[in-house]
Amino acid sequence: MNLYRKVVLSLVIALPLSSLVSAQDAVKQLADKLQVMDTLLANFQQTIKDSQGAVLQQASGVLKVKRPRRFYWRTETPYEHLVVTDGKILWLHDLDLEQVSKQPFSADMDKAPALLLSGEIAEISKQYQVQALTSQQFVLSPRTDDGVFKQLTLEFRGASISGMILRDSLDQTTIIEFSSVRMNQPLADEIFQFTPPKGVDVINNEP
Repeated sequence: MNLYRKVVLSLVIALPLSSLVSAQDAVKQLADKLQVMDTLLANFQQTIKDSQGAVLQQASGVLKVKRPRRFYWRTETPYEHLVVTDGKILWLHDLDLEQVSKQPFSADMDKAPALLLSGEIAEISKQYQVQALTSQQFVLSPRTDDGVFKQLTLEFRGASISGMILRDSLDQTTIIEFSSVRMNQPLADEIFQFTPPKGVDVINNEP
């Protein structure tokens, strides 16, 4: 499996707190930013860097989100790859390899950085320690060491999310920049449903 596909899977599938009050304020500020976002459409540009800051790979594509737990992430370059869920089944379609995998969507998947955007706002403080660097920048550190990532930064421009920065256990950094962001436009539920194309291998990851 190449580097980009590993990063896609990690995207979908600790800072000290100065005081309890400040931590609660940070969570509230972030929740206020996210809970006004019922739907989200955006283009994304993703850059992966190693621990020394050298660029390993770049990719771009389209993101669509609808609360609760509806998520569509399509990478268009350099590889075509789709991650989509209706909140019940999570599908991964590798168009280059003509392979599809499916698995039940579980509550644990809300911890994945990208899926956080479509998850339940109330769960943020249970899953993460939150620090507000500014009113537009928030750092999230997982409360449990699940190996997915060490630190996640969410950045906003006004009311809209503008980017995410993910640092993993190998100190690699994934920078995701959003553009053409549109919030709260109608999105049909059918967008988040998926039917495997005929002739494509389907791997069933049911437990």
